[in-house]
Amino acid sequence: MTAIISFFIAITILVFVHEFGHYIIAKFCGVKVLRFSIGFGSPIFKKTDSHGTEWVFSAIPLGGYVTMWDHLNTKSDGKMHDEKQSFSNKTIFARSLIVLGGPMANFIFAIFAFTFIFSFENDKTMPIIDTPIVGSISHTNGLEKNDKIIRINDINVDSFEQIEKYLNEFFRNSDSKLPLVIYFLRNKVSKKVFLNVNDLKYDSSEIFTKKIGLLPRSSGVRIVDVVDNSVAKKSGLKKGDIIISIDGAEVNFPNQVTDIIRGKNKGLLELNYTAYSHATNKSITRNNENEITKVNAIFDRTNQVLGVYLMPNTQKFISSLSLGEAFQNGVKQTFKVINLCLSGIYKIFTSASPFEQIGGPVSIANAAENSANSGLLSFLAFLAFLSVSIGVINLLPIPILDGGHLLYHVIEFIKGSPLSSSFKSVGTFFGLMFIVGLTFLAVSNDILRFLKL
Repeated sequence: MTAIISFFIAITILVFVHEFGHYIIAKFCGVKVLRFSIGFGSPIFKKTDSHGTEWVFSAIPLGGYVTMWDHLNTKSDGKMHDEKQSFSNKTIFARSLIVLGGPMANFIFAIFAFTFIFSFENDKTMPIIDTPIVGSISHTNGLEKNDKIIRINDINVDSFEQIEKYLNEFFRNSDSKLPLVIYFLRNKVSKKVFLNVNDLKYDSSEIFTKKIGLLPRSSGVRIVDVVDNSVAKKSGLKKGDIIISIDGAEVNFPNQVTDIIRGKNKGLLELNYTAYSHATNKSITRNNENEITKVNAIFDRTNQVLGVYLMPNTQKFISSLSLGEAFQNGVKQTFKVINLCLSGIYKIFTSASPFEQIGGPVSIANAAENSANSGLLSFLAFLAFLSVSIGVINLLPIPILDGGHLLYHVIEFIKGSPLSSSFKSVGTFFGLMFIVGLTFLAVSNDILRFLKL
């Protein structure tokens, strides 16, 4: 039920945003708007405003539309209005602006959503490192666990997230042969180390802190979720608990848990962990050894897994950005999501299995539910991501989508005269077939994923 409610809330908000973009630009350009509808089919609620626009909630809430007066299509409401307010009487530039209004509204919504998220207080990770990855450039150059990084080259850092951001930009943009100079504190003494990174190549799929061997300091691994009927569930482990050691071996990262369990002969393993207090929403302190709980995890089969989702238990602190900084980050994040969407579309047409990652309503509903369960900011981030996706998809040059209408306008501009109704009808038919086929594929993928559960 939560998934269904979250899905319809998300769709309603984003459809309104998209269609309001068309509406407000149409009004600005002097076009009469006859109807603004959330959903398709028979109206279940409607109200007409003082300008004659009918505001409607329709029976099928899976989209929406804005109907504008067009003297070339008097069937729109069966009435005649001032031809100056006709959509077709506007210039190509004005009509293109109206078409662009929807996707632009989606992008603007995302910018403000991300701005709100960035301006809100959020958790950041202390720039204190764990033992560098063995054999990495950080390890071979002498960096050690508990070193606190305070500066990289000429940039001061106060969080591990800042370190990740700087290194990503450094590797992406730097053509120089300059080394990375890392300034850090060890036992309150300032030190620095030079890392020669000439041989490291940029790869957008890699995390560059890991590439040079840096990990944030972790004290155990936090359980994000527990699988039903798993070894962990039967052992009494719960979401929020922090696993400290397994059979006496300290664990600070998820891969260590996996490696230890694989390396043992299974059967029975002793886990030390600190319990999560759901009453106070925090972990019980580890100052007292008696507060560490011991439990035996019993494995019935050699290929059995613990059955938990884990993350490093890193040291966090509260941070927030100024409104200006948050807005800059909101714009950057929106462009990052646009780039991600374009990359995904490119992969659809170039990968060996192009369509298997396409998701339909069930996938969106699951994502909506998961984000809603994680809190308001998480749900808002999901809305921002989905809003950008809607904006990008609508700009594809496919008839019946906004991008298809823009394509018509480009052809009309080159041709010097409006396109014929028959040409548009053929384009609409093929565009509709493409969208129907893509929808069928997305729903089929949802069903196949459900059957595999």
